[in-house]
Amino acid sequence: METGLDNAGSAAMFLGVLLMQSPQNDAVAEAIEGLFELDLEKEWPYGSRGELRDVAALLEDARALSLRDLDREFHHLFVGPQHLEAPPWGSVYLDAEAVVFGDSCKDLVRWMRRHGIALHEGASREPADQIGRMLVLLSWICRNDPSLLDEYLQRHLLTWAPTYLERLQGAASGPFYRAVAKLAALTLEGINAQSINAQRNAV
Repeated sequence: METGLDNAGSAAMFLGVLLMQSPQNDAVAEAIEGLFELDLEKEWPYGSRGELRDVAALLEDARALSLRDLDREFHHLFVGPQHLEAPPWGSVYLDAEAVVFGDSCKDLVRWMRRHGIALHEGASREPADQIGRMLVLLSWICRNDPSLLDEYLQRHLLTWAPTYLERLQGAASGPFYRAVAKLAALTLEGINAQSINAQRNAV
């Protein structure tokens, strides 16, 4: 993957797919296979060589896991029914009540509508602030309306995603989702740095 905002969109979409649906989904299984085949140090646009080497080592360990193994961990981390150590919804971290579909989620939906961004509801009826959905939205913004990028990052995504991704790394029992969480954290840091630089250059 090259650097640039178009490729920021590609990276965000790729990670969003991995964090939004079960590995048993065909598109997710394809993304997983693609991730295993990537030479991260050469092809991923965010993170230092050492950081990406650490992610690659985790992914190498994860190759031994079946899609069924990964699906089991996905449900453990993202679905339940047991207590989730790292709930994947923004309002759990941002609202005083720590609830799903909380005020911060409603604020995100209002923001999307105000900017004419369609809210696609899947069969799962996941909240708009589920981490995978928010990364897919980040991808859309990078590709279609970069003027919204800084506001989206500072007001809606970076307010909770770094905390969540750190918790996800700790909650994951296997190497795959630890790797994805670390890669997502590095990617958000990089995209945020790009956004800040773009703001400075625009002044």
